[in-house]
Amino acid sequence: MIYTSVDIGSNSIKIVVSKYLNDKFYILASTSVRSMGIKKGVIKDKVLALKSLEEAITNINNDLGVSIQKVFLSFPLFLVNTSIETGELVIDGVVTSNNIQQIINNTVYENVNKDKEVLYLEPIVFEIDSELQVVDPKGLTANNLKVRCAVSSIERKYLYDYFELFQELGIEVLDITYGIVGDYFENSNLDTKSKLGVVVNLGYSKCEIAIFNKGLLLKGSILPIGSNKIDKDISYIYQIDKKEAINLKEKFAVSCSKYADNNNFLEVTNINSEVLNINQFEVSQIIEARLNEILKSVKNEINNLTNREISYIIITGGITNLVGFPYLVENEFASDCIVSNMTNLGVRNNIYSTSLGLIKYFVYKAKSRDQIYEMFNEEDINILTAKKKKVSTRNNLLNKLEAYLKN
Repeated sequence: MIYTSVDIGSNSIKIVVSKYLNDKFYILASTSVRSMGIKKGVIKDKVLALKSLEEAITNINNDLGVSIQKVFLSFPLFLVNTSIETGELVIDGVVTSNNIQQIINNTVYENVNKDKEVLYLEPIVFEIDSELQVVDPKGLTANNLKVRCAVSSIERKYLYDYFELFQELGIEVLDITYGIVGDYFENSNLDTKSKLGVVVNLGYSKCEIAIFNKGLLLKGSILPIGSNKIDKDISYIYQIDKKEAINLKEKFAVSCSKYADNNNFLEVTNINSEVLNINQFEVSQIIEARLNEILKSVKNEINNLTNREISYIIITGGITNLVGFPYLVENEFASDCIVSNMTNLGVRNNIYSTSLGLIKYFVYKAKSRDQIYEMFNEEDINILTAKKKKVSTRNNLLNKLEAYLKN
């Protein structure tokens, strides 16, 4: 199957198209474009936001050679309120995947207001005839089936602006969930799936923090801080424009001055037309100071969200790409920390953590409930499958080259 996901952020819009085959994800196309008209995950200017989304969609379509018509969509982690809801269904026979889907639908229908949209729903445990508790009841005989689910929903009005953008472009949103869920699925492992932990996405204008227990989203919050603070710091101190400040941050500086070169300089012109020789060590100190402040705020917010012992902390987001970032995290947090490290060819950048993770989540969801997400017609799939073969051949050549260089 081939899937497309869209992550709309305040700084950029990311799209990933991936083929899922033999439990592996092959990237067919990806793009990241600067977003406009969006602030802290909220669409402020629909015209500008539509222009940005259209540019990203065009990039993907040109790369694929076909047009995407259906997508998965991420949504910002705000107004999240996860509750535990129960559902019940008379079976009187062998439990099928249709029964499971029906009892989940009943749980939503009976417990979620009609003016709300469910963004997250995961079964916790099924109970057969009030005697046996199982994670997957398919194939078992039961008279009565019960389920407990973790459910989070929001008022539909918060989704309208997002859906309207895709309707304008003739694209259907097949499913939607919180972006932080994608971050969890991209960066989690067998160990984290059995424990209580935290996922943090350090975005451009906001920081999302969520508590997960055994893979289930419990609660979350948003801090109004992000990497844009760093851009403002650099711009103010050196009196340079925002674009130049972003360039310094992303292409010259590092996140920890320990890893900076005091003899490395970059020449820039400030807003007063003065030529400056900026030292890598000094600009990295500016970034380090702000990141330490952000990480301290994150740590305080985690303590506000839960007083239970945390087994792990996953941290992702574009700023985590900077050299030395794991060192700052290690200094601030005592718990085991996992800093995102995207390795899939085509998305080797942590900005794609949400996008690829979103696909992984919906693949997991489809498999566990015997659902099918069809995003492309047969003709387009044939074109994309041929593209995948070319990508695989290129991957093999790159792997051989890397092995040769190591010898």
